[in-house]
Amino acid sequence: MKTDDKLPRAFKYGRYIEAQSDWFPALVLLAHTFATAVTTFFMAVYFKDGLGFSGNQIGMLFSAQALTGMLAAIPAGIGNDRFSSRNLIIAGLLAQAVCFFLMALIKTFFAVATVFFFCSLSSWVFRLSIDIHFLKTNNNRAIGTRIGFFQAWRYVGLALGTVVTGYFIARLDFAKSLVAVGIACFFLAILSGSVRPTSVARVRWADYKADFSNRKVLLFSAWMLLFATHWGAEQTSYGLFLRQQLHLSFSGMGWYMASEFLAIIFAVLIGGNLIGKRQLGRKIAIFGLAASGLGHIGMIIPLVYVSVLFRILHGVGDGCMILILYYGIFRFFSPEHLGGNAGMINLVTMIGYIIGATVYGPLGEFFGYGHPFWISGLTTIFLIVPLVAIRPYPAAICQSNKPLLKMSS
Repeated sequence: MKTDDKLPRAFKYGRYIEAQSDWFPALVLLAHTFATAVTTFFMAVYFKDGLGFSGNQIGMLFSAQALTGMLAAIPAGIGNDRFSSRNLIIAGLLAQAVCFFLMALIKTFFAVATVFFFCSLSSWVFRLSIDIHFLKTNNNRAIGTRIGFFQAWRYVGLALGTVVTGYFIARLDFAKSLVAVGIACFFLAILSGSVRPTSVARVRWADYKADFSNRKVLLFSAWMLLFATHWGAEQTSYGLFLRQQLHLSFSGMGWYMASEFLAIIFAVLIGGNLIGKRQLGRKIAIFGLAASGLGHIGMIIPLVYVSVLFRILHGVGDGCMILILYYGIFRFFSPEHLGGNAGMINLVTMIGYIIGATVYGPLGEFFGYGHPFWISGLTTIFLIVPLVAIRPYPAAICQSNKPLLKMSS
């Protein structure tokens, strides 16, 4: 609306963001990412230094984590179309609480692998369900602004959580930290009973198949698969690189990681207000890939202050790509099919993640933990080529004529 362009930005956020569909789920997400920040990058250090696992074992654990994302993607996605997302959010949180309590007690590789598998499975169910809940409860035209708002709170939680966790681990052992995370997940499950329920529908498998027969969707999926391989490098090598090659303390690691999350917050808030404008989606994607790739390459410079500046650049790039991912899911798929199709996209990215974890875990152990970052950085930059050559995705979604969601409570 033309009149909206004359409104102050703060008023626009107040106009577009609602309490039950936006604020409350965003705060649940913030609290969850804050509480579970210990599992983001610190777990690799715990597995190696605390439990004595090898690089291959760590790679297997995080490959299994990605496998759980693959296993959860389609059932959880379709489940969010057939059942209210609120129910799956609660179930995911309760299961995580139990798993964190168990992980605090066990030490052997087989036992840790088993519980870590189910903990990761329930985490993916929660994460996918709360994202689908957000997309299904859209009731206005400012989807870019809402995506930026919602994802910003996710990374506020991660930024605060990594800093606090760094100090927490330095003063307590990992087992006590895991118990605290389990308690937090239990109380969040209770609070999530107040999340707004979503509409449900019975969708045929043929409907999802038809959606993924679209050439643009297939190109977008392949593109995101390759981008997601760099997540495997981060999960298996990031914490170990900071610990062993930059020689950071746990608290220093927390501040280093938080700087990236602050950059992501900045990127999603600014980019969210821009992405819906004609042709800007493609430019945001190209900039995001360039910044993400260059940031990964430059962060291996063994000077902490130089390395963290490149990590911030990487965060800006990843923030742009997060917007592209969610905006693409929203624009490509109808509300009735959104859960299952979001699950399919999640499956594709998890395939990329597991490829990255499998390749970069042993690579980091044998050749140095900096190598996975410059290799994955070059791969990310290479993904600019299809955008320039065939323009399969961002330009298309920015011109999409798909009607926006109108969901009832």
